[in-house]
Amino acid sequence: MFTCKQVSNALAKEDYEKLPPLRKFLLKLHVKLCLFCGKFNGQVMQSQDMCRCYKEQEAHLEPLRPKLGDDKKEALKQLLNSQSQLKD
Repeated sequence: MFTCKQVSNALAKEDYEKLPPLRKFLLKLHVKLCLFCGKFNGQVMQSQDMCRCYKEQEAHLEPLRPKLGDDKKEALKQLLNSQSQLKD
C-alpha cells in the first residue's frame, strides 16, 4: 500500500490513467480507504478526469468550428493595435 505522500506525489506528477494497471488500482484503493488524503486526492483524480474529457471533446469539435478568414484576422489586429495605442 502507498503512503499519502506517495499518492499525492504520483497524482501531482502525471495523470493517473497513464499509470500501469496495478499502480492505478493501488492509488484508487488508497484514495477510497484513506481518511486523511482521500477527499483531496479524490478531487485531484476528478479534476484529471474532467480535463481528459475536455481535451477529448475539444479535439473532436475542432474540425467542426468555423475558421476566421485572413481579412477578419487583419481587421482584428488593427483594432487591437489602435485600442492599445489609445491606452498609452
